[in-house]
Order: sequence, then C-alpha cells, then structure tokens
Amino acid sequence: MNNFEKELQETLQETQAVSKEARQAFDMAYQKISQEKKRVKPKKKRIFPLVIVAAILLLGFSLAFTPIGKAVTNFLRLDQFTSKSLRNDGFITKQSTKAVNEEIEIKLNEVYADQNEIGLHFTIQFPKQSKFTDKTLEYYGINFALKNGDGRYLVDFKSGLSEVQENLNLFSSIVPDSHFDHSTNQLELTYRLKASAGDVPPLENAVVVITRLTAMYPIDDTPGFHEGKEGETFEKLEGLWELPIDTSKIKSFDALEFTPTDPARSETVSGLVYPNSFVLTTSDDKFTAMIDPDDIWLQAVINGQEERYLAREFSSVEEDGKEYYQIIFDYPGYDQADLLTFHFGDTEIEFKRQ
Repeated sequence: MNNFEKELQETLQETQAVSKEARQAFDMAYQKISQEKKRVKPKKKRIFPLVIVAAILLLGFSLAFTPIGKAVTNFLRLDQFTSKSLRNDGFITKQSTKAVNEEIEIKLNEVYADQNEIGLHFTIQFPKQSKFTDKTLEYYGINFALKNGDGRYLVDFKSGLSEVQENLNLFSSIVPDSHFDHSTNQLELTYRLKASAGDVPPLENAVVVITRLTAMYPIDDTPGFHEGKEGETFEKLEGLWELPIDTSKIKSFDALEFTPTDPARSETVSGLVYPNSFVLTTSDDKFTAMIDPDDIWLQAVINGQEERYLAREFSSVEEDGKEYYQIIFDYPGYDQADLLTFHFGDTEIEFKRQ
C-alpha cells in the first residue's frame, strides 16, 4: 500500500458515520480508485461519492491535482454542454472581474450555477520572476471561499475566512483542472463544485475571495525522491484577491421531469434532469445492491449518437420519515433527449420526458 492509499483509507475513516450499505459503497469506490488511479434539500442526507476526490481532503492546501494537456482547452470553453438551450441562452456567463495582489493578477472569466453545481473559471497572471513559473511544478490550486450576498459561505476551501464549517457539506465532490502556459506565465484554473439534488441556493451578489495560491512538485513513493527544492513539496503564496460575481447574468434553468414509461415503475422510481446532471430517486432498495459501478449507467441518444454516462455518486434522502435512494449521473444533454434509459446490472428502466 503506497502513501496515497494509506492516507485515503485514513481520510475515509474520519468521515461521518454511515450505514453498512454506505460503507460497502465507499469500499468499492476505494477499490476502483486504487486499481485505476488515473480514473478519475430534503431534510436529512448522507452522500457517498463513487469517485472521491481524496486530494481535497488530504491536501487541503491545494485542490487542483490533475493538470490538463496543453492542447486541451479549459473545460468551460469546451462544448461540454450539448444542449443548444444551454449554449444559446447563456448558461455559462461571461465575467470580467479581476484583482491584483503581490504582483499577481487573478481574473474571474466565467461562471455557471444551477441547483446542483457551480462552475468557476479563473486565469492567473504571474510575473516572469515568480516562483510559480518553475517548470517542475505540476499541480496548481487556490484556497478560496465563495460567499453569497446574505453573508453565508457556500464553500470555504482552507481560506481561513469562515469560522463555521457546516457549509463544507454542501458540495459532495469537486472536479478541478489546471493548465500553465509557460510562454505567457499564465495559469488557467477551473473548479466544478458538485452537490446533490437541488441543494445549491441561487447566487445573489456573491463574491469569490482567494487567500492563497499553491503549487505542488511531483511526488514519488521512492525514498528520498523529490523533484522540488530540498525539503519542499509545494510552493505557496498568501494574499487577498476579491472577485465579485455579476449574478444578474446568471439565468435559471428549470429541472425537467422524467417518468418511467412502464407505469408499474412510476410508483417507486422518478427522474429529474438538471443542466449538469440526471438524478434518479427511488424507494426500491434493490438499487442499493452492491454491483460493479461500471454496470450502473445512463443511456441517451444525442444528435443521433448513443452516449453513456456512468454514475457519479449515491446518496440517501429521508423525507417525511421515509428513506429514498438517489443515483446521480453527470449528464450534459439537458433538454436534448426525450428518452433516457437507466441501467443497473441486468435491469433497464426507460424514462420519458414530461
């Protein structure tokens, strides 16, 4: 067992107590991660991500751990959202705020937000002599907080600004990406903050406050190996960059209701499509059975081509004294498909848009 696997196990043990079924789900997710290391509000809720971004917990000083290739454009500029409605009606909003501190300029370029997810796109311009331009650095990140206009911190990633920590439970997973262009000394950063069904409140006069920049050197388990400076594993720089979000540009996109085409299924299973995800809710505990996560997927036909989307996480919801189970998929099609097919092992359920 290498250091990453050991720390991952310790981190999972430190999370809140969960049911036996949840523990099994965590264990299966861990096994998948350890075997394939490069794969990346109702009243009461327990969340069990299938893919746990463990670096967020283990390396609180840096969230970004997977640099994207130089030829790959930042995800907020990719055609991730296949829905013409999301593209044409401005789901991704252009922002133009910037702040300068310690001779470093940070811009907030783009933002999107819905009930389940917030996306943030930054560019950071470093001076030529900055220690962050060291070509041996690979992993970049920021410590920041996202504060809504009512004073509530929606998220605080080691910024030191928020004293109350319950906000850290709002988002169940984070997908960060980074790319450093050494020809311009410019860093591109994106963060997708993912919650479960309908938990994220609307952004109103929100502001992103960044308090620290970080970058890590490559790490190898070989004793004595280190590509950074003697005794150092990462670089960091503290400062203060406040980036208000023009929330007036953010448009609301309603969740779309999908119901099973088999009337007998409608009593126990339902589906909602948000701009970023498909959420299946069921009272049938059959769908808590332990199977290979690769055998749980969503099928859609987009522009005449069949697409498959693996499950992102499981969660359970308690409402009116009854427990429901949710399976959440990353699904960018939104209003493009009228029929969706849910696969759980040998079970198939077809859903039709209402």
